[in-house]
Amino acid sequence: MENETLKTLESLRSVHWNFNEKPVSREDIETIVQHSMKAANSDNLTDYSVIVVTDPEVLNTITGGESQGKAATCLVYAIDQTRILRCAKALGYDQYQPLHRLYNFFIMLGDVFAAAQTAVVAAKALGIDSLMTNFSHRHHPKEIMKLLNLPEAYCFPVIQVVLGYSDQDPKQTRGRLPMKHVLHYDQYQPASEAEVQAMIEEMDQVYPEYISDQYKHALDWYFNEWFIEWYDEPTYRELYECLRNSKLVYKKPV
Repeated sequence: MENETLKTLESLRSVHWNFNEKPVSREDIETIVQHSMKAANSDNLTDYSVIVVTDPEVLNTITGGESQGKAATCLVYAIDQTRILRCAKALGYDQYQPLHRLYNFFIMLGDVFAAAQTAVVAAKALGIDSLMTNFSHRHHPKEIMKLLNLPEAYCFPVIQVVLGYSDQDPKQTRGRLPMKHVLHYDQYQPASEAEVQAMIEEMDQVYPEYISDQYKHALDWYFNEWFIEWYDEPTYRELYECLRNSKLVYKKPV
């Protein structure tokens, strides 16, 4: 008998805004978030918050138009230290500040990504499709934080999980690189030149639509257009300043 959990994982797919008009119920949203909180969490601090966006206009604004006005539900997962700081103040530790901020930042990133991926699995178990995306890094994070009323300090939107129902053919799912390129036992083994060429060809098979007279390989498009489109210098600087102002990472070791 096939394991139901593995069957759910095998059926995962990212739906790139191809959602129909069927809404996700509040009950299902809360079930998904509740089960996402079962993911591993450092020190059990639950150092993240989830903002549920259901208004199509708000979603269209914070995605920079990526949502195309679709009535999808979006879970904005933000790393959040404000609660633990409030607890410290309530107990009289007024001078408490997270000293090892870079260390804490990596811990919080792990916690929030684990929770978000678990939300994707929980949604699929309920028959709900999803898209995990990082639009908050590409579309004016400061403005997104203001629109969602996020605290300016010790809180930052990291990853978003869009939920909905899709009529898209499941057979259109994208493949991944074969495990042989990813899995290492005991020691890391650098890819050989032959393996690099194999990966280039495998990506061509996954993304044939990016091959053209201009681009011989799919990765040519990736290196020439994808990062240029989404991660130009102004975008990087805005993201850096917003993250620094959050006080989550900006403190030099003593």
